[in-house]
Amino acid sequence: MLATIWPHASYFLKDFSPYIVLLVSSFLILVFGSYKIYKSNFSERKKKIFLSLIFTLFIFVLVFSCFEAYFRYRYDESDGLGFLKVSQKWHQRHVQINGDYFRDREFEASKKEGVYRIGVIGDSLAEGDGIKNVQNRFSNLLEKKLNEAGYRTEVYNISRAGYDTEGEIVIYNKYKYLNFDLIVWEYFINDIQPQEASTGTPIMVKNSRRAKIVDFISDKSFFLDYLYWRFSSVYDKTINALRNADIEQYKNQQRLAQHTQEITNFISSLKADNKKIVVIMFPSIQLLSQSYPTFINDIMHKIFADNQVNVIDLYDSLKDKDPKSLRASKFDTHPNESVHKLASEKLFEEVKKQIQQ
Repeated sequence: MLATIWPHASYFLKDFSPYIVLLVSSFLILVFGSYKIYKSNFSERKKKIFLSLIFTLFIFVLVFSCFEAYFRYRYDESDGLGFLKVSQKWHQRHVQINGDYFRDREFEASKKEGVYRIGVIGDSLAEGDGIKNVQNRFSNLLEKKLNEAGYRTEVYNISRAGYDTEGEIVIYNKYKYLNFDLIVWEYFINDIQPQEASTGTPIMVKNSRRAKIVDFISDKSFFLDYLYWRFSSVYDKTINALRNADIEQYKNQQRLAQHTQEITNFISSLKADNKKIVVIMFPSIQLLSQSYPTFINDIMHKIFADNQVNVIDLYDSLKDKDPKSLRASKFDTHPNESVHKLASEKLFEEVKKQIQQ
């Protein structure tokens, strides 16, 4: 019992030690201060004032420490941009990676006879950012549905947060030795960005900067860090700026032509290796309640159609829903479990056809 409890207690005592010291100090000030005031020659009015002050100080420290403990150890919501300190704790609790640095089980190079192996490539959406239990991610749900339906399948997720189409192609080529029979390719509107020269990177760098005093305070307190981002407009402005930067890339004819060629070449190489392909497009949850840039869907549908690749577009199924009901959390515009469930259901029907062909 002690062996189980002690590591957690030890971590807490070390991690929360500044606040423990602050609580003990304020309590001692309350006790000894009250005693000194009671024994002093101050008038009754002054004694009440001083006692009220030190009691208020203690209550403030106690309440603040309770909030700090809550945001450090109990608050459990993800952050899509990685700005909030609470996001670090969320990843520690819920994200486990394998030996290849993917959020999945360990991969086996050799494939058992009769097993149909599916590789999922994509970015943070396919990786499952915002999804606490990885079993509720669309790739895991797809594997479960296929196996329950009698298809012997393995679904390996080789997606990675922050990667665009260029990076996803590099990852696939590194892991194609896993001998996939079919590729599920998750597509999002920021995938057009060049991997090493994304127009979103300067926005992230600029908007993550804060005054030194704010950085210092936020570094010491999860609670104050949360309050800063909760009441600052910077977070929402960053999300909007990133989406606008992504949309503009589809209006840049040079970049669009490069992106089209990247996709065409990749599909050609997959087909040359006899790999089947299914593309699933996730909409931007944040933009659903606004004037959605459906021209991007039209562009991408044409590119994939020209390359004879089937596309599952979730926009039509989600466009009339309340975006808040689809988000992973207030600070995370990644799709939640309900969207992943929908994606797995759509994929199941399409992948089933591909396996039977």
